[in-house]
Amino acid sequence: MTTIEEAVRYREPTQADLPDIQVIDGAAFRDRYPFFVLRQFMDLNSSRCVVAVEPCGDEDKVVGYAMTIMGEGSRAWLISLAVSPDRRGHGYGRGLLRRSIRVCRHKGDVDEIWLTVDPKNVSAYNLFREFGFVLREHDERYFGEDEPRDVLVYKLHRLPGDRPVGAGENGYTGA
Repeated sequence: MTTIEEAVRYREPTQADLPDIQVIDGAAFRDRYPFFVLRQFMDLNSSRCVVAVEPCGDEDKVVGYAMTIMGEGSRAWLISLAVSPDRRGHGYGRGLLRRSIRVCRHKGDVDEIWLTVDPKNVSAYNLFREFGFVLREHDERYFGEDEPRDVLVYKLHRLPGDRPVGAGENGYTGA
């Protein structure tokens, strides 16, 4: 018998995946991205994005996604990572994050991956810290009134087992 974890595949998204991505985004975030924004992110950055899919008849069912875009210089931003509510807790977020980091490393033009996370989103925060993301800064009004976010950074040149960059090193404030 195949388990959920064994049935999932990860791949680059296609335009046909956008409706599923938008549904997952809407279930995960209070302020979901409008369809046209998701479309433009994909048009500009699809090779840096990843979807988790399960077989569903003759088609794939998207059960999670991660969108990474290039920022200033050699900085990439993981602008969104979400898993369908009925698939959370099965390791899909971990798989999406791992593959997003690999894509950035493989492209060769990224030194750091930045992201923002709601400090109250404990499960996401723990996942990012598990992978070695460290606190860069906290902003009480990052997305406006009552919308605090922590900005986390992952240095791609770190190797597994390296100590995360902490306070006093390279200007980072995280531990």
